[in-house]
Amino acid sequence: MKTPLLIIGSIALAAVGVGVWYSAADNIPEVQFSDIEAGFEEAENPADVASVGVKNEQQIPQQVAASGGFSRWGFYWREFSEEEKRFYENFKRPEGPLRVGLQAGHWKNGEVPGELSGLKRNGDGAVGGGRSEAEVVLEIARRTKALLEKEGIAVDLLPATVPKNYIADTFISIHADGNGNPSVSGFKISGSRRDFSGKAPKLVEALYESYGRETGMSRDSSISRRMSGYYAFNWRRYEHAVRPMTPAVIIETGFMTSLEDRMIIVDHPERAAKGIAGGIINFLLK
Repeated sequence: MKTPLLIIGSIALAAVGVGVWYSAADNIPEVQFSDIEAGFEEAENPADVASVGVKNEQQIPQQVAASGGFSRWGFYWREFSEEEKRFYENFKRPEGPLRVGLQAGHWKNGEVPGELSGLKRNGDGAVGGGRSEAEVVLEIARRTKALLEKEGIAVDLLPATVPKNYIADTFISIHADGNGNPSVSGFKISGSRRDFSGKAPKLVEALYESYGRETGMSRDSSISRRMSGYYAFNWRRYEHAVRPMTPAVIIETGFMTSLEDRMIIVDHPERAAKGIAGGIINFLLK
């Protein structure tokens, strides 16, 4: 499958305000799109698990424009308008330093806009050891942010509500899983199947290597369609989503329900943060 003709430079330019990134995204034509997949449930579900090789629906605009219809996963796309195709084909990275979006999963779920109201039923996410997923991953995200900023990378710490039409050099949604069986443990990472950058698989690989090395945790061997279809990746349905030119992934840092995993993500969040930051740095700078 061909990758889009989109080049995101890896050289940090003179610092500019985050408004440059958002205003560039605001020029995207409005998309009115009906999708049967909301993507609000990213957590593990035994009935919704596919292999690590789950179908990735990343397609360049010309391919999508020529093939409106339903995919095997029930994901619907419509043909792009000529205006939309021109936008994607001519997209240029906004000027400014390297920028990373770090989303702390479930943080401020109660403040989401109407289009994301389904998130409210998830509350603060998984729980374990008297802690909630939202508070645990927020601590990891904050520590990751500090490590990236030491490298001169601009970081947006984002809640459940992603800014409208968000664009960055990378976007990472940080979560922690839950399971009724406390012996289930491990971390897993999935890229967006709606990625047009062609770079999400490389980002996933960099994060797997770095996070595994820094935490010593094992990989959870299954990836759910809910992860690759996460709502923040669904730019066709939601305004508050990551644009397809931004390499985007979601990481389940471990299981809140696993004592073994909590020893890392709760007791030593600095190790989880170092693993995430290391993967991002390797992806962007090396």
